[in-house]
Amino acid sequence: MPFVHLVPLDRYNWEEVIDLQLSPDQQAFIPGTLYSLAQAKFENLTPLGIMADSRMVGLVMYGEFGGICWISRIMIDYDHQRQGIGREAMQELLTSLKRNISCKEIRTSHAINNYAAADFFSALGFKPVADPLEDEVVMTLG
Repeated sequence: MPFVHLVPLDRYNWEEVIDLQLSPDQQAFIPGTLYSLAQAKFENLTPLGIMADSRMVGLVMYGEFGGICWISRIMIDYDHQRQGIGREAMQELLTSLKRNISCKEIRTSHAINNYAAADFFSALGFKPVADPLEDEVVMTLG
């Protein structure tokens, strides 16, 4: 298992994220990385690169909204999936968010029919909050 860690994106590494790819079946659920970086800029989200050893292999984004820390995106490049990298990256992010005193709750969401995301977040301790909202399942860490 490679050493997994999160890094802030900056002028020197953001282009590495642009080259990350999803499998065709995942593309219906997650916007591309270029869109994600633009969204982060305009929606007050923090994008972080996911490194495996010294290679950029993924992206995670979160934002803080009125005491709720919302994880809006996680993606791992197709060639690096199923190695535990996403789980390690999420555990690092969750540890950081739990230390943030302004985070009263940690939430995420996924498309109703994205069963892989449902299993992934459930394994990390997330539970559905209520009935699906606009084809999304909202989950809280609990």
